[in-house]
Amino acid sequence: MSAQERRLSAIGEAAAEVLRHTDYHLVRAEDVAAAVRLSREGHSGRRSAVWLYNEVKSRRVLVALALRHAFAEFADRAGPREPLETPGSLVEARDLLTQALLLVARFHRAEAFLTQQVQLGIGDIATSEKRQSAQGPPSWPDTAIGRTAVAGWSGRIVAYADHLAPVIAAAARAVCLPPPGWARGCAEKLSDLAFDALTDDLDGPVDRQAAALSAHWYERHLVPLAGTWINDLDVAERARDVARRSAPGAPAEADAQAGVLRALLDTGILLKRAAREAGEPAGLLDSPDAGREAGADLGTRCDVQNRRGLALLRYGDLESARASFESSLEIAEKERSLEPDEAAAYAARSRHHLGETLVEAGRPVEGLRLIEQARSAPEAGGAEGAGAASRAWRRLTLTAQAAARAAVRSGRVVEGLCQAEAVVTDRQARLGGAGDINVVAARVSLGEALLEAGQPIEARHLLQEAGRQRADLLQPTAYWPNHDIVRTAQAELALRDPGTVVRLLERAPVLSDWFAAQVSSRLWAEARVVHAQALALGEDPGAAVTALRELAERLPPDAGDALPLLVRRALAEVLLWAGDADEAAAVLRTVRAAESVPGDPPGRVRTSLLAARCEDARGDDKAAARHRAALAGVKGLDPAHPLLLEGRYDEAARRFETGRFDGLDELLAPLLDRTPLAHGRPALGDGHPLLLKAVALADRSGAVRLPRAPRQVLWEDA
Repeated sequence: MSAQERRLSAIGEAAAEVLRHTDYHLVRAEDVAAAVRLSREGHSGRRSAVWLYNEVKSRRVLVALALRHAFAEFADRAGPREPLETPGSLVEARDLLTQALLLVARFHRAEAFLTQQVQLGIGDIATSEKRQSAQGPPSWPDTAIGRTAVAGWSGRIVAYADHLAPVIAAAARAVCLPPPGWARGCAEKLSDLAFDALTDDLDGPVDRQAAALSAHWYERHLVPLAGTWINDLDVAERARDVARRSAPGAPAEADAQAGVLRALLDTGILLKRAAREAGEPAGLLDSPDAGREAGADLGTRCDVQNRRGLALLRYGDLESARASFESSLEIAEKERSLEPDEAAAYAARSRHHLGETLVEAGRPVEGLRLIEQARSAPEAGGAEGAGAASRAWRRLTLTAQAAARAAVRSGRVVEGLCQAEAVVTDRQARLGGAGDINVVAARVSLGEALLEAGQPIEARHLLQEAGRQRADLLQPTAYWPNHDIVRTAQAELALRDPGTVVRLLERAPVLSDWFAAQVSSRLWAEARVVHAQALALGEDPGAAVTALRELAERLPPDAGDALPLLVRRALAEVLLWAGDADEAAAVLRTVRAAESVPGDPPGRVRTSLLAARCEDARGDDKAAARHRAALAGVKGLDPAHPLLLEGRYDEAARRFETGRFDGLDELLAPLLDRTPLAHGRPALGDGHPLLLKAVALADRSGAVRLPRAPRQVLWEDA
């Protein structure tokens, strides 16, 4: 604490003591100055009013400091505050702030005389301020007591802000990510409002006063920040609490709990909490006292397990998600009380979601098989002719979208890209244009497929456009807008633009610890990987290595196999860029030990590519050749897959650097070939960094015949 802060604190203590026993209009500056105790400064004699006014500048500051000191004493007597954790619900968040405001209301009741004197003083105007020659406001330190003085000078009371700010921040984190400084600003406004309201209402019940002030904060500050969706959540939570109190364990409680789950899943924000909430109706439906027909219960149980699994899947708890989907599938296949068509529909839905879970877990080949089973189920046969409002068609198009993504992740990029385009075309025709949110979702999936298929410029354009559309329709902290940002960042990284990647991600909530804890730890980890790779490309590999090592330690144990392998591959690549080939090779050995067959074919190819580069850097040509030969042993990838083309370029570059020109034409021909594949594009899109490197190598070698394209002439210049 600085000397000025110590003086202001001592003045506040002295002013509080005087104002507790003396009417404001009888308080003299000399009396307050005489009561100041500052023995640490080596001056214990009587201080003057001039000295006092040199410190506080006005009586408004004096009474503001007095109130701050008095409230701090009162709060200390109330006992130590428990560590604040993020509330588990919106109702708990509002109750948390109400309890904090209740302490303020009790202080006003206990120190009624003092607060009345402060109210008189905060409206006082010094004679010097009335003069036109009066200078601007004085400056105080940017600390808690300094901000109290600054606010007092302008006639505001922020004495309770330090008490309220951490509570407001914790309450807001229950539903959203508060920006820097927001909680402090809310606390100062609420402090000033609470002082006026509580001082003017001396007879009101303190609990209702606190609840009213909490409601004001909710409507005035939290709803504008988080969005109006929290009103639906608030209503659903209160209805659930009423049902729980009035008829615990009854169907009414399960229905009310389902309402809470819908309010959470519809926004895609609090996915971890949605998964937790979904477990409660599942338990209620399993209860023998549920009191419903068995068939209805089984259908509802399938729905609840699927919704719980989806929340867990998006969040990143893949093991629990898989267990939920398997439970739903077991119910649909074994229970005879469901109608056959209904049971088949539930089973297909569960297989679809199980397939998506396996894809995210790094087993896309197995996942694709399950998705194809769901897609070829008998009940899906008549869905193609159904209308856009049909649940059967909706399930069919979602399964087709998942199948396209699984095919791409399995290495079949040509087939997957064609399927993704077909989904976009079908949805546009049925839903009436590109503005529908489900058409936008299909376009995002198409952008992902384009990125994996070696078309980064087209992918970036599509992802940016679709991402902006979806950002206008969803909350900025929700899963899907941040998913779009991460995919756009991956496209920018593929185009070797690390500055744009860093700017994109650092402006988004996806890098925050709050997002990892409440929305999606998996997407957060993916964003951290892309951010670290961008830092490494931006000539800061040391920071990238540190970030990836920390990320590897923070990954949850239930994240599956794919995410740890993704992090370790990225770490090995960054270490290689930093010149530490030995450490990179050691990391890759752990990656190869954890990989499975068929597992993730593109991931295994990436591992072999990196291992070959490590051995090249270490000077072990035989080991590098073994790793390159391993690429041919990975089954399932398209011959023109960008990763295989990358391996061909590495071999061509190695030969050129060693003075060998034999076979360069054959190695580089697939990279330079501009013949469209089945999806209507060449294997590497225009502007792909690998294509540019291949063209440069072909030009430098002189041994490769570059394909001649017809010269294009701009008509305006002809």
